[in-house]
Amino acid sequence: MVRTFVSAAVLGLFISTSPVASQDMKMDHSGHGQMEVKPGTEASGVGVINSVDADKGIINLTHEPMPDVGWPTMTMDLPVTKHVELGGIKAGDKVDFKVKLGRDKQYRVIEILPAK
Repeated sequence: MVRTFVSAAVLGLFISTSPVASQDMKMDHSGHGQMEVKPGTEASGVGVINSVDADKGIINLTHEPMPDVGWPTMTMDLPVTKHVELGGIKAGDKVDFKVKLGRDKQYRVIEILPAK
């Protein structure tokens, strides 16, 4: 009886911590790895575009580490400023980009160009 209970408890713990259990979780990376930085701080990065939503002014990209802002390699949505032209950017493009921290503590893409 005790053995059955312990086996059931271990199985329940395993199932609740499995990767499958976390697949539906929405992850917010907006504060991921940020160092203490002041508004106006700029950082440059290199990444690959996954998607572009020109109507919302948001790109999704996978970028290389960005030590100036403490970001490891990751995939994230980033808003762009109204001055950034998204017409020539598409999924699969490798890009050089620059982000700037606003007074609202939100990073925004202020420049995006095809990678050199």
